[in-house]
Amino acid sequence: REQLAQVEAAVAATGDRPARIFRRFRVDGIAQRDIAGEFGVSLSTVEADLRKVYAALADVRRQFDVL
Repeated sequence: REQLAQVEAAVAATGDRPARIFRRFRVDGIAQRDIAGEFGVSLSTVEADLRKVYAALADVRRQFDVL
């Protein structure tokens, strides 16, 4: 539960839009191009937001590996 809370906090810390885009892509399975249209942003913005979240998750994973 503690690790899940850390993951959720890391995703939230990336900002509202990146977190929402990440959930639409990874949880809901929506295509990146469709997400871009839904959010009114470019495909490259969606990709950048996903990279931001993935980097935050990688940081959390490194913390888990240290434990």
